[in-house]
Amino acid sequence: MQWKLNYREPAKEWIESLPLGNGEIGAMVSGGTRQETIELNLDTLWSGSQKQSEPYPDLPDWNHIKKLVFESRYNEAEEYAKSHILRDWTAAYLPVGTVDVQMLTENGNNEITEYKRELSLNDALHTVHWIEGGVTYQKETFVSMSDNVLVMKISTDSDSEVKVHVSLRSQMPCVWRKSENMLVFEANAPVYAAPNYYQCEEPIRYKENSGIKFGIMLKPVLKSGTIEKKENGLTIRTSDDFYIILTGKTDFDGCDNIIEFMSDILKCAEYKGYKQLKQNHLETYHSFFDRLDLHMGESDDYFEKTDTIQQMKAFGKGENTSEFATLLFHYARYLMICSSKPGTQAANLQGIWNNQMRAPWSSNYTVNINTEMNYWMAESCNLGDCHTALFELIDRTVKKGKITAQKLYGLEGWISHHNIDIWGNSDPVGKYAQDGSPCQYALWPMSSAWLCRHMWEHYCYTLDGDFLKDRAYPVIREAVRFYLGYLTEYDGYLVTCPSTSPENCFLDRKGEKHSVTFASTMDISILKELFATYLQICKILKVDVLEKETEFALKKLPPFKIGHDGQLQEWYRDYRETDIHHRHVSHLYGLYPGNVIKETDQELKKACEISLNRRGSQGTGWCMVWKASLWARLKNGEKAFELLKNQVNLTHTTEVDMSGGGIYPNLFCAHPPFQIDGNFGFAAAISEMLLQSQNNDIELLPAIPEQWKRGQIKGIKARGGYTVDFSWKNGKVYYIKISALKEGNVIVRYNGQISRFFFKEGQNKVCLQKTGRK
Repeated sequence: MQWKLNYREPAKEWIESLPLGNGEIGAMVSGGTRQETIELNLDTLWSGSQKQSEPYPDLPDWNHIKKLVFESRYNEAEEYAKSHILRDWTAAYLPVGTVDVQMLTENGNNEITEYKRELSLNDALHTVHWIEGGVTYQKETFVSMSDNVLVMKISTDSDSEVKVHVSLRSQMPCVWRKSENMLVFEANAPVYAAPNYYQCEEPIRYKENSGIKFGIMLKPVLKSGTIEKKENGLTIRTSDDFYIILTGKTDFDGCDNIIEFMSDILKCAEYKGYKQLKQNHLETYHSFFDRLDLHMGESDDYFEKTDTIQQMKAFGKGENTSEFATLLFHYARYLMICSSKPGTQAANLQGIWNNQMRAPWSSNYTVNINTEMNYWMAESCNLGDCHTALFELIDRTVKKGKITAQKLYGLEGWISHHNIDIWGNSDPVGKYAQDGSPCQYALWPMSSAWLCRHMWEHYCYTLDGDFLKDRAYPVIREAVRFYLGYLTEYDGYLVTCPSTSPENCFLDRKGEKHSVTFASTMDISILKELFATYLQICKILKVDVLEKETEFALKKLPPFKIGHDGQLQEWYRDYRETDIHHRHVSHLYGLYPGNVIKETDQELKKACEISLNRRGSQGTGWCMVWKASLWARLKNGEKAFELLKNQVNLTHTTEVDMSGGGIYPNLFCAHPPFQIDGNFGFAAAISEMLLQSQNNDIELLPAIPEQWKRGQIKGIKARGGYTVDFSWKNGKVYYIKISALKEGNVIVRYNGQISRFFFKEGQNKVCLQKTGRK
């Protein structure tokens, strides 16, 4: 099956352009005819530097703030935190520049017909086709997954000469290098880029010989013809097909000479030639994309008959829901490969695609949900090696987090808060906030524990003992060490204090709004899971460091509570929320993505269901797909599908809307504005609806909606080292094949049945195969 996005007109704005990438280079292609723009990104181009944001002169008086909280003097506690705990903003992810490609026709009044632009998800190729003046034009663009270059081929079906002008520009001051028949610039990124919500006199600040150094190099490759260079552009005249190659580089990794580095990349690419570059790209890309295949629905030619905008609108009306949901699933896999290829940086708030110097929320790593949601799909969707980019970020954050733990808390171990950046900045931000309530998002020291979950998940799917011992265990151990020191006694329990429930607020007995309290349900859920995970690792690796202390702390954590409406309480006390429909559902972490609230916890599961119903079926883009995954975990496929359907709401707004949601014409998720977590979360929700494996068994179609009547999936992963293929019709599975990494037994649940299978290491086994289906 060929999965593609296709359109009948060029993009008019960034949210209509289509994304290409290889983890390091990102490109948004407009698909224009006479005027094409390609907006560029490099995954390591950020503001700032390695330095810690600000020094801590003295330790805050933690006993004082705890006393204020326990005495319900919440306003005083929040004011103390703003004055003594919160620090400066993180660094920001930045755009590199733009390539402009102008087709200079002799008669610019010719009618353009048969226009079509496509993004092939199967091949990671962008193509544009049109006819003008009796001549057929085609542009084919890809960002090579193997050779680290962007390549655009321009061809016609005519022997007549074409004239094309190619130029480069950047939003940052550049130094242009002299180079024959090439465009080359170097620049330094700003040392400071303020968030777009922070008003200040100098939001973008440069410092001579400081900031990340970066550059772009572009070269046309012609069989015949001429290239005329003028200022920052090249005018190409040729009667043959030709192509353009481009690369970029920063000195984030310590590269001493980025010009020489880029020159070597382009020389190698030119030597290989277009045909070899494309072949290499396809081979590498297919090694990721072809691992998994999902097909749902009846219509195999649906995507050929209609364009993407029509498909989206039909989905909203309840038509072809299987096919379009599958397209969005594959689009998320495509975006993961393109923005988090092994060896590159972790996907940030916008993956690797950003065209603003002051991007929404600095396009950083927001780790109170968004960064984690980016990777919920990685393991189950057979892209576990893309997950490793996040682990590299975690390793950098551990180094900074140890300093924060010591200087801010006076504790051992490591810690991070709700924002981090490429440098691993682990401090709580918000000191200079102008919204009056930064504590509700910034005073949250739990992201390090949540990030540890991702390392454990990687082990659960891969059973990689070396990874567990050498990478995951040291990181998880030191996180545990911090939280054992952070917990404090209250009412016979060990609790977190201060504590918030991101990014929600509650009403006290006087009806006043607050965010800072103690022992939020999310805090406790995360620590229940972290401590239990650590004890499990200790048994696997046969180590006992902190084991007794962790066992004690786990037993002393407070239980979950059920509140005034039968909902799972969001805080230790049964406060009322200021916004019952708040976009964050943090208190349900223990249900999903966690697994603290088990299948057998019927009372707690009912409380989660009531909580979800109270929150409602609307919200921001990522919020709706999180709730879809929660409904899937509750085995309610119809509710999960309702949330997915609500997210597919065509929008063009890029203004911040905390209750908006939807998707843009290019299928990017709209918070709004654009956040890629909603794309990745959509695939995670579908994965959860099709297969669950959190309870040491495999359950097929645990939350399938009635609309998804038939389908097949090959290559989906299950915890325990299993790869599963299965097919279904009318909600019933009729074919199952399972492959196992290690020897052992597995229980498989399907069609109301329970079967047990034994596997030898590396064995493939067809567990169900029925014929004569109707």
